[in-house]
Amino acid sequence: MDLAYELHDLVRTLDRQADEKLRVESLGYHRYVALIIIDEHPGVSGRELSRALGVSDAAASGIVRKLHDAGLIDELDQPGSGRVRRWQATTKGVDVRARCERLLGTSLETSAAAAGIDTATLAATIRALHDTVRTPKPQDSE
Repeated sequence: MDLAYELHDLVRTLDRQADEKLRVESLGYHRYVALIIIDEHPGVSGRELSRALGVSDAAASGIVRKLHDAGLIDELDQPGSGRVRRWQATTKGVDVRARCERLLGTSLETSAAAAGIDTATLAATIRALHDTVRTPKPQDSE
């Protein structure tokens, strides 16, 4: 069993399931995650959002445009910010986010528990692995 493949396939499956559930709110999973980031970090720029989502600046721009057109986010007026556009969630965006959270529920936790996996241990293991992967490794001096 290839651990990297299994993890990749699990994430893709969860993303597809989330996309299906979010259709009733006219959101895809990437736009939902972007809405969460913007709601939790008012004033985030498009470039910061693209990094957080792991997508190109152009892709983030498209996501922002769709969220803005739907009335879920608005530009945050910050004097002195130059050409950088910063975003915040609207009241409608906060409401949609809450509905989406209810739609998605705790499916991963429920599935893990059904498989006999302790969810607290799983969460701690995932966090430790993620922290290890994100930590820069010293370069070999050979």
